[in-house]
Amino acid sequence: MLLAEKCKNIGQEFKLFVHQGSCDGENEKSYDIRITDEDITRIPKEFQHCLGETENKLYNELIKDNSTENLVSNSPVFYVTKDFDVYPNYSQISSWWCLGNIKKYSIEKVINNYICNTSLAQNSRLTVPICEMVKVCGNPNSNRLFDKGDYIMYILNQYCKRGKPLAISCL
Repeated sequence: MLLAEKCKNIGQEFKLFVHQGSCDGENEKSYDIRITDEDITRIPKEFQHCLGETENKLYNELIKDNSTENLVSNSPVFYVTKDFDVYPNYSQISSWWCLGNIKKYSIEKVINNYICNTSLAQNSRLTVPICEMVKVCGNPNSNRLFDKGDYIMYILNQYCKRGKPLAISCL
């Protein structure tokens, strides 16, 4: 019996969340073992649509995309480390995302760094077209599966990692 039918039989609605996992922070180490299009045959058909597109397909789409993006949100969420370094809650805790240290700088300065896209990652996404980042960091031959947003974040982190390191670990 299918899961949806089983749930219906007990008076419940079947809901499913499937995600192959982001590819930033510690998850970046899993890049080589990410789900590929070859793995899809082992996954029930009703769940396959949740697994994204191949890197090859996303690469070929984004290599033509000259867009940039302002990552500033009207309702930001911040991560503050035990050392009081502040990061926007978009991705990993890396020097290229750091907005500042609230023990060294005022909260206003840290928030202003966010609003003005001062971190290397925010500034790169605002000023460097995604096609340029994909050209440098994407793999046109990969059949690994990604959600488009996760792939863009992966490419951004790879680009920043290869880019100019910040002079200090956190502004």
